[in-house]
Amino acid sequence: MREDSCQKTMDIYVEKFRWHLQQHSPLQDEIIDTIISVSRLRKYKKGEIFSKQGESCDKWAYNCSGIFNVFATQEDGTLFVMSFLKEDDFIRSRFDISTPCNVTIQALCDSVVVEFQAKVLQEMSFQNAQFGNFLRCVVEKYFVVYASHMLQIGTRKALDNYLLFRNNFQSDEGRIPQHFIAAYLGITPTQLSRIRKKLSMSQ
Repeated sequence: MREDSCQKTMDIYVEKFRWHLQQHSPLQDEIIDTIISVSRLRKYKKGEIFSKQGESCDKWAYNCSGIFNVFATQEDGTLFVMSFLKEDDFIRSRFDISTPCNVTIQALCDSVVVEFQAKVLQEMSFQNAQFGNFLRCVVEKYFVVYASHMLQIGTRKALDNYLLFRNNFQSDEGRIPQHFIAAYLGITPTQLSRIRKKLSMSQ
């Protein structure tokens, strides 16, 4: 009975991924079936690493449930948080599979993903133009997100950036440690505490 329950749970996640592709991509059902056939369901425990900065990682994933932190550690130990990947986001640690990862991606809570080998997806993109265009759109989306975030923290006030963060990650904020949020906003944890205190007093 327990095995049947686990299988049903797995089927729910796979069908969630299928539905996402059907609703948010122009891919035909035959292509979607092929993608699912070369994927696997994978659970990540809180704190587990999806990919590590400086190491090789030949995989992509679709986030079914949970949230991941995308960050880089500079030579002086400074933490730079680039993004948080929430439910329905694609997870990708590098865009050139021939180079090491330039970021670390870590699960911030127990999470479930549909995972695939990057080389397999690359080969599929060469064989099917529609799928190749879809992958390029995914990559372009993340370039836009990262560029927008860099512009945001460099040109806007910390309070405005925090309010935007809360709007984008409202249901996930409680699962993200304060020092990661602060690093994402380009401020210190102390500054973040002051902002939160100011907002709570104004309500």
